[in-house]
This record gives sequence, structure tokens and C-alpha cells, in this order.
Amino acid sequence: MPDGLRIEPVPAETLHGAVMETYADHRMATFAAMLGLRIPDIEVINVATTRKTLPDFVGMWSGMLRQ
Repeated sequence: MPDGLRIEPVPAETLHGAVMETYADHRMATFAAMLGLRIPDIEVINVATTRKTLPDFVGMWSGMLRQ
């Protein structure tokens, strides 16, 4: 594939939790939070960086998880 990207999925059961560093990038924090929906024990460092694009991300995310 000279000009593309091939992504081959693995079974979710083979994935495990990790500490996800966001490097102050709101996109990394959002991505890591989404991973945590399917993979247990994901810890997001500096999730507050999501305020850049969604000021109440943490509150909204917590509310969604309580439902």
C-alpha cells in the first residue's frame, strides 16, 4: 500500500488499561476517554485540557457514565 494506511483490528479482550498522557492536547484526552469506554483501567492524564473545545467535557462525560 504505497500511499495509504492499513489498520487491522485486534480482539478487544487482548487490550489492557494504561496511563494515557495527553501532552496538553484536547484531542488526545478525548481519544483516551473514548478508549476507556471499551478498555478497562484507562487513566487519562490532564483530561481538563478538553476545555479547549468543550468546556464541560468532564462534567458531561461523568453524567453520561452515571446513566
